[in-house]
Amino acid sequence: MTPDDIIESMKRAFRGEGGGRPRKYVGGLLPAFCDFLLEIGTPGTGYTSFNDFLADYPLITEGVSTLTVQYGSGQKTIRPAYNRMHAYYIFEQKRLGYPRSEPYATGKWADYRDWLDVLVTFTGEQLKEVRDRTKEFVLDELKPVVFDPSTVKTEPPIFRQLLQEFDFRDRARGEPTGAAFQAMVFGFIRADAPHLQVEARKVRTGSARLKGIGDIDAWEGDRLVISAEVKHFVVSIDDVATFEHFSHEVSQRGALGMIIAERFQEGVREAIEAKGLLALTTEDLLLIVRMWDPLKQRAALNAFQWVVVHKEQSPGLIDRVDDFLVKVGYKVKPAAEEADESGGETAEDAELAEEE
Repeated sequence: MTPDDIIESMKRAFRGEGGGRPRKYVGGLLPAFCDFLLEIGTPGTGYTSFNDFLADYPLITEGVSTLTVQYGSGQKTIRPAYNRMHAYYIFEQKRLGYPRSEPYATGKWADYRDWLDVLVTFTGEQLKEVRDRTKEFVLDELKPVVFDPSTVKTEPPIFRQLLQEFDFRDRARGEPTGAAFQAMVFGFIRADAPHLQVEARKVRTGSARLKGIGDIDAWEGDRLVISAEVKHFVVSIDDVATFEHFSHEVSQRGALGMIIAERFQEGVREAIEAKGLLALTTEDLLLIVRMWDPLKQRAALNAFQWVVVHKEQSPGLIDRVDDFLVKVGYKVKPAAEEADESGGETAEDAELAEEE
């Protein structure tokens, strides 16, 4: 057999031609044979068969299933050479269709003694040729599985950006105080507890009048699970007494009660939590939001926008939110608005010009 003959034999076995199932592992076994013999130094020794080789390097069979021979004062196996080929195909070249069972592949070595009978007679250049041509064949036969980053649409952590960069203290003309802050808290709870039905109210709408408990309530059916009082200011120790009724109502229902504020004065957080409530600031919310994936962040923003547009219905606040989303690159301002702001011709201008 020549190098061409062995390569053709390997191809038939790899593809399963001539009967039997494909044995793709031979694409790693044959190069492993070549490296094994090159490392031992068989080229130039004058071997005429594999039995000649075994006369110098006796076969070890006890306790092993792979090709293992006595070598010096120890032993040598084809397993390291095969492992290198296995890693080359799968991890370096991304041929994930290459079989992964190294023990099985190297345990089948005896099925290819006819290859070894010829390989031990080859020169070093011939062994390298067989090894390299086999590798090229396998790479051609198996398609690489490579992840294409261009197929992924990345999304910004938009709700985190809202918490960090949106000016909740600013107000447009006619915009109710605290409206944006309360809408933000609704967005947070809605995204963090998607299994609950979350109620949103306009800012400064009495919860009792609407048969609610807090500014924002989250329900499982008829059971209150979460209730939040939203305070867009720095809560002082004098404010704690005003939470007594809220604490009582939440406790009776076995719900999780929250006081979410801009900040708390020293000692206030502890006083609130002594009433069985959670005291949270925007910084606390931010720590949680930082762990959210982009889809959850988008869900929170959507809930925030829903309150702004459909509950608060404040044109000034709606514009402020839109301007913010354009500024951070999340939203593109319509071309007509850009032209109008820059003094350019709008569609209405064009129509008037035609009439004139």
